[in-house]
Amino acid sequence: MTVRLLSLAMFTAAMAVSPAYAETVKVGRASIELPQGTWKALTTSEGQDKVDGNGTGGVLPTEIRSFAFISGGRVMAILYVNSSKGGGLRVNWVNTCTSNQNVHAVNLTENPNALECVRASVPLKAEPYLKRAMPEVLSALETEGLAVPPALQLIGVTVGSSGGTSMEVSLLAVPSFLGSQGEEPSTLPARVKPGQLVWARQLAAAVKGSVYSMSGNMTLPPLAFATPRVTSSTSQQQ
Repeated sequence: MTVRLLSLAMFTAAMAVSPAYAETVKVGRASIELPQGTWKALTTSEGQDKVDGNGTGGVLPTEIRSFAFISGGRVMAILYVNSSKGGGLRVNWVNTCTSNQNVHAVNLTENPNALECVRASVPLKAEPYLKRAMPEVLSALETEGLAVPPALQLIGVTVGSSGGTSMEVSLLAVPSFLGSQGEEPSTLPARVKPGQLVWARQLAAAVKGSVYSMSGNMTLPPLAFATPRVTSSTSQQQ
């Protein structure tokens, strides 16, 4: 008699990552290549960046867009981008790159007139967070009939140049988001994966390249999630 046992392994470290890219989207002055997969545009709106110092205090116009990354019929991540529309102004930035009990932040620049910050949060209750921080995104998800995941983690980057160009990119991902392989030197909260900070640093390099370039081009690093894996074992009795 042959007995076949099927078991479902809890989230494994298998990463379904493709180096191909699906499309390029325009946000403000930035052109962003998105990783291959199903992306749904959610919102587009006008925004502004606050700046300070040397008589340049005030606001700079930006464009804000958000997108949902969908896999298996589920929202796996929300991409939120706030990008400047232009530059050419000499500005100083209000540096707010600080950690708290829920968010680990790393300041990547020593330039007092620039901003380069990466952040990663512990899992947050998704609907209350979106209702407070991004109500328009929550409304768009509901309009599109897309279920909000129970929890999301914020992995984000903010870069601002002294020449007045800037971009904030936030990825709100389900907790199975693995990030990228590599070592993270900073001490992290218990529920933040080192790979998520490694991914955030890769994102920071891409965003910085966009902010400091004439073209504004950048590529979003590939998204990797832990996936269920079906294994089988066969035992034979005679």
